[in-house]
Amino acid sequence: MSEYYHQFLSSMAGAGGQSMGNQPESSPPIPHHQTMPMAGPHLTNPYQSLGYFTGFPEPIMFNAPKAQRSRRKSAPGLDHIKHRRTRSGCYTCRSRRVKCDEVRPICERCRKGKRECNYPEPTPAKGSSSLGSRDSSGQSQQTSPDSSHGGDDDEDAGLESNLDPILDEEEDDLEPQSATTQTSMPLFSPRRTSTASSFGLQRISTGMRQEPEALSPDGNNSSSPSATALKASITGPTTPGLSGTFSSSPHARPDWSTFPTDVQFYLNYFYDNINHYHYCMVNDADDFFRSILLGIAVQNEGLLYAIVGFSAYHYMLKSPNGRIKDFLHYYNRSVSLLLAFLKSKERNNIATLLTILQLATIEEYLGDWVNLMGHQRAAFEVLTQLFTPQTVMQSPASRMILTWYARFDVFIGIMGSCKTSLTREWFATNVEYYVSKAAEEPGNLSWKIESSSARLRLFAMEMAHLFGKGARKEVSEEEYAVEHHRILMALEDWKNNRDPALEDPSHLVTEFPNARVKGPEDIVSSPAPGVLFRPPLFTSTILRCEWHSIVLMHNSQSVSEPSDETQGRLMEHASAICQIWETVQSWSQSPEGSLIILHPCLAIASLFVPRDTKHHMWMRRKFALLEGMGYISPISMRTRMAELFNDQTCLHWWLPNGEGFTPILKAIRNFADDRNATAALAQRDNVGQIRHVFSKMEIGQRADINMDTGSNSDQGGVKIENNSA
Repeated sequence: MSEYYHQFLSSMAGAGGQSMGNQPESSPPIPHHQTMPMAGPHLTNPYQSLGYFTGFPEPIMFNAPKAQRSRRKSAPGLDHIKHRRTRSGCYTCRSRRVKCDEVRPICERCRKGKRECNYPEPTPAKGSSSLGSRDSSGQSQQTSPDSSHGGDDDEDAGLESNLDPILDEEEDDLEPQSATTQTSMPLFSPRRTSTASSFGLQRISTGMRQEPEALSPDGNNSSSPSATALKASITGPTTPGLSGTFSSSPHARPDWSTFPTDVQFYLNYFYDNINHYHYCMVNDADDFFRSILLGIAVQNEGLLYAIVGFSAYHYMLKSPNGRIKDFLHYYNRSVSLLLAFLKSKERNNIATLLTILQLATIEEYLGDWVNLMGHQRAAFEVLTQLFTPQTVMQSPASRMILTWYARFDVFIGIMGSCKTSLTREWFATNVEYYVSKAAEEPGNLSWKIESSSARLRLFAMEMAHLFGKGARKEVSEEEYAVEHHRILMALEDWKNNRDPALEDPSHLVTEFPNARVKGPEDIVSSPAPGVLFRPPLFTSTILRCEWHSIVLMHNSQSVSEPSDETQGRLMEHASAICQIWETVQSWSQSPEGSLIILHPCLAIASLFVPRDTKHHMWMRRKFALLEGMGYISPISMRTRMAELFNDQTCLHWWLPNGEGFTPILKAIRNFADDRNATAALAQRDNVGQIRHVFSKMEIGQRADINMDTGSNSDQGGVKIENNSA
């Protein structure tokens, strides 16, 4: 792994890297992070972008000046004094990597910054039961982190050192403690630390739980018959090599009964509540996220903590007493373990790659696209070390890994108007594999869904490459127009020649009992019959929406001046996206997380809806709903939308009077905003160096097509300037 990623991880929370001593005193809590820009060729837009990026070409650790990377030196004539490390500082100061004066109940830094100040509880005295061991009765009782089982006593003790010691302002960079206390772990490193042995990772069976414990909402074991009736004699996933295969039965729950109760709780919560839609994956026929991913995680501590952190994040949002530290210490621990493994120079493996991708997903939820790009760059290195375009298609695990990575790669490519890191061969081979499998097994819907989805990814990759060439003026206007038209025709072919099995009208949802009647505040019918497919074709609904958003993006990047007819079609695509969103939201049987996967479509559609109060408030309600699900909008996006909606209150919250802005959402917002603000301060000299994909889009006042009726109206719309490539 390149040295940049070591530095990058060291700068992140809990990894024991650069001191944050020069961070402004008034900045909100949290680690050192940032976000990155969209560049693009053809459209003018005073709002610059959707705001996923803020104008920085690379994460700070990629191009920080040498003075930033070097260790702090002693003043001339003075002895250099290393300050002691401490485990007793508050969580906020430790997460910010700054010195805590340890004044209770609120330290001076948190008091001045008006931050939440939480201290770890004292570690239980020696002689208490060890981590992962069962109680004296032999029962493995599992409790929710919120249950009154000794308050927070289990949080630090149960993880030994979930947050690594802080570095005071004048302290030199030191190696994370985990790097010196680890022993190697076969195949699925990051290496096991003393913590790993304390909760029995080396003793983990590859088999599945025979009687998975059911948890009540307060974390106690359920004694209901259903809890003991769930038995499975299933062989778990075999330990894979670099391109190994997995043999896991769907819905098989790996055995984590020897883990600490908090880890068990969050793994069970993940298994029961998190699915592929939370990862923005269209399909998961092999039950990758619940069976294969968790099966690898129970053999690898770094990946385990990353998944537990993601689960704790989602649980925190629904808990009335949720706190940032409920997930932050797991996240910190995963970063520390990954860094220690990379410094060990051991060979990268599937678990390394999965840990990086899981951390990238957490960054996406926090709206931190520059740090996501840091993980994406590292994931590319590992992916291309382990696989070729052909071998990556040989197992369900590696195929999902490719899809997981490719989504980040394509999104960053389109938003940044640059080539994807993966070459076209990776995407084309992916399409060829699924097309051939669909031909071999014509009755298998999953292969057809994967084939359809893979083709859309290929088109999006080609768009990214074209936009990048146009932005850098590597093609003439004529060449750009020819390739643009070719991609557009391919997209139309995708729609017109889809396999009939994926559009089976017998699976359309036509009735919506107790559906809300369309009100004056609605911009589309709520819900609309004939828009939504029920399982097993629910994914066709998602693919339809993605197609509309890709066509919308592609058409908006045309060289020629769009006609009124073209403008009308753009708004029709935006309206279709809004209709699908509203219908999915309204249907009581929509899978958990299905709105998360639709968020990029909605963000693009927001630029093409009429500019009036009704449409803007509808969009704002949807963005607020997404944030309530934990998908945080970067402050840069809120800034763009505040300008678009002509209402600066969007910077604070999407809805008037703080409606739905819960205390935990405020805390997460502060967390995420500080990461972006710190990065913006560090990278201020790079602002404006990269153009944005919407940099030539003008959203002005003009007559456009009304989304409800298709008639002309005086609402503002999207005007696209004629600019050459």
